[in-house]
Amino acid sequence: MKYRIESIDLFIRRLPPDRIGFSIGKLKVPRRPSAYGLCRLVLKTEEGHRVTGCSGDRPSYGWLDKRTDIEPLDKLRNLIALQESARDAWLEEPAFDSVFEHWLDRHHAIVERGTAAGHEPLSASYASAFIERAVIDAVCRAESNPLWSALQQGRLGFRPGAVHPELESYDLVASLPPRPRTRFHIRHTVGLKDALTEADLEERVDDGEPETLEEYARRDGLRYFKIKISGNPDADIERLRRIWEVIPKHTDTGLTLDGNEAYEDLGAFAGFVDRLETEAPGLFDHLLFIEQPLTRQLTFDPKSKPWIDRISEKKPLVIDEADGTLDAFRRAHMIGYAGASHKNCKGFFKSLMNRALCEVFEERDDRPAFLSGEDLSLMPIVPLHQDFAALGVLGLEHCERNGHHYAYGLSHLTSDEKATMLRDHPDLYLERNGEVFLRIVDGAVSCASLQVPGFGVKSMPDWAAMEPMRDWLEANYPA
Repeated sequence: MKYRIESIDLFIRRLPPDRIGFSIGKLKVPRRPSAYGLCRLVLKTEEGHRVTGCSGDRPSYGWLDKRTDIEPLDKLRNLIALQESARDAWLEEPAFDSVFEHWLDRHHAIVERGTAAGHEPLSASYASAFIERAVIDAVCRAESNPLWSALQQGRLGFRPGAVHPELESYDLVASLPPRPRTRFHIRHTVGLKDALTEADLEERVDDGEPETLEEYARRDGLRYFKIKISGNPDADIERLRRIWEVIPKHTDTGLTLDGNEAYEDLGAFAGFVDRLETEAPGLFDHLLFIEQPLTRQLTFDPKSKPWIDRISEKKPLVIDEADGTLDAFRRAHMIGYAGASHKNCKGFFKSLMNRALCEVFEERDDRPAFLSGEDLSLMPIVPLHQDFAALGVLGLEHCERNGHHYAYGLSHLTSDEKATMLRDHPDLYLERNGEVFLRIVDGAVSCASLQVPGFGVKSMPDWAAMEPMRDWLEANYPA
């Protein structure tokens, strides 16, 4: 079927202040505004029908670009300019029939624009992915197909061999799970300053919700945890030992560490891993992997391979911030990394291709290769729902999924939107103390209700509650 994009509009949805502060990594600079972006795309089919697609993401400018010689607010302004440039790139070539082929063409155009404007590759991937999901959503809606079904039926034209020659004969349908996964264990993030027990609280928020790791683990039945590390081995090991004392111990308790590029010295990081094995053996035995411990620049240094191989004999390593290009995982795997994080904000088609590469690499090299599900920034409606839909296709068992606990439920939505969430997704949400929250039972969420035509979003957000992205930027962050 042939399609033509008629319009693409970019919006901002403001968020109330966080109920609990959050800290990651070693850079003490702003990373994102109290808002997230939304894309509304109108598509016209060859029969003349008009369909609206959407996507959404937090503009996490400080995570995308950690260069210290650029002011944080300049990064935000530059990122939104790049998103507008990505929108223009799609509108300049609005007609297509294969979603994948046209996405790949437009992705290359957006990367070229980002490079010319001095952006990090990760920022260009973000800008490209922002439009990509809205296009996929619109096409799936036009064909009354959920994402998983559209891929199974070949309706999106997915051809990974166009990017990775080793995937030329890859059979996506044969590799997809029999049905999309609709239940996911929550991997609860523990920030550097998050309270572990009541003794860590200077004063309580007292809004009826848990405020410490101990309280969350008890109420939600948590089994999986993602712990931020700072790059200071002494401080990190001391905190990790405390965390291990607090969390429940089960045979299936799983932990991951996230360095957020904290280490700039391979020897220091290897020493940290050695010490952790010796000084916190219980935690170490339950450690699943370590995510992006090194700077993105150091990740691809061929000289690091002996160190990476040595560390990987103890625990597998995953790239995240270094995953800025379509071939990043392939390059990292050659150096010794076992996995890459899935985040919709880096590109759904890229994650799907990385999943295929994992299968090829495991069979070829006889060593583990895997994707992990990450992204603290996801908020309902659109960003959260679309990532769950993507995870259903990728078949991941657990995911970082608790950005909501730093906010107060769905307090950023209108009353009508909240009522719609409770009506459309009773498996995913519940009402408590007059507010709507993510429903977590035995440490997991269920979301079969997201298997609807489109990319996981049944009901569109209230566009009237948004403001144009450019207007918001100029009013709140004038140059």
